[in-house]
Amino acid sequence: MKNLSLIILFVAFCFSLSAQETKEKKWELNGYVKDMQTIIIGDVKENWITYNLIHNRLNFKWYPTDNFNLVVEARNRFIWGELLSMESLVPDSMLMFKYSDYIDEDNGFFDVSDNILKEKSFILHSALDRFYFDYTKGNFQVRIGRQRINWAQTFVWNPNDLFNNYSFFDFDYEEKPGSDAVRLQYYTGVSSQAEIAVKANHKDELTIAGFYRFNKWNYDIQFLGGMLNEQDYVMGAGWSGQILKGGFRGELSYFQPKENMADTSGIFVSSIGYDYTFKNSLFLQFEALYNSNGSSDRTFNLQEFYYQPLSAKNLSLNELTLFGMATYPISPLINASFSGMYSPNDKSLYLGPGGTFSISDNFDLNVSTQVFLSEQDAALGGGGAFVFMRMKWSF
Repeated sequence: MKNLSLIILFVAFCFSLSAQETKEKKWELNGYVKDMQTIIIGDVKENWITYNLIHNRLNFKWYPTDNFNLVVEARNRFIWGELLSMESLVPDSMLMFKYSDYIDEDNGFFDVSDNILKEKSFILHSALDRFYFDYTKGNFQVRIGRQRINWAQTFVWNPNDLFNNYSFFDFDYEEKPGSDAVRLQYYTGVSSQAEIAVKANHKDELTIAGFYRFNKWNYDIQFLGGMLNEQDYVMGAGWSGQILKGGFRGELSYFQPKENMADTSGIFVSSIGYDYTFKNSLFLQFEALYNSNGSSDRTFNLQEFYYQPLSAKNLSLNELTLFGMATYPISPLINASFSGMYSPNDKSLYLGPGGTFSISDNFDLNVSTQVFLSEQDAALGGGGAFVFMRMKWSF
């Protein structure tokens, strides 16, 4: 794990410094512990696969001065169950991917993710997904290290998110991935800002982009341009505002390969969404994604779809995907939701009912289901379901 030991020593040093502070508390530590039981169903009549996850997160912030702060955040996961034990019985040549390798993937410049313990039936995995210095002076801000760079306007798919895209289905990762980057921000007004960011990935490829956001006609409007992974030139735009008392937002980006500047091999990706909240607190959300590089006629495969690596120019395997979601607070303590996704290209359908129960101020229970259907036989990867039951305690 490249440079992980140095980072751990540095974190320990920061804790020792904060412990010496007696006059005024200049640090904070919080986090949570979650336990999630998962059931994977390929065919209801066949064997179900289960596994369990205990997930701990620690968030540390240190404020030595008014202008400077340090953030270090780590996630630790202990996973065991049939998913791992069954995987160990199958030859590697027959697996599309290994789950133990999947959770240990770190696409950043620094490899700060590791399976600390790995046996046939369990894994203890640890990762630092935030570690950065932040300095602010007047309207200027610089942040160096692993951080989340959020240029998104839509909720499900983000063509403007050049640095750290994420999967909608990974609902257990609220913080979302980060990037090893240097980010410069300058606030030109109350609702306007300019940014430049440089990110390095695990292949030592650079993503360099500039960004400007401003408010006009009661809309937040943004433009961006740069280079993605030293392979594509990109330019894009996004907006968010209101139409008919509902939120109206969108993003679009165009990617042109550096090696083929003279031809029309570019990729156009766009997402557009609308959301509305009724007086009874019923919330409806709709979004559509278009990817010119996606297939207009393909066969659905659940593993390929669910675990595909994501980037701003590769948000879907299909050309067109539609999304809808409804959430409603049944009571102050119970919130219900239902989401759906459909692609006419491969006739695939996703259904996601769920609910969250607030047991106390810092303890809640979530039950969620992800069901995938298509014309392809489930035994050939054309469908399946995931059932999740999660308890979370925050501190």
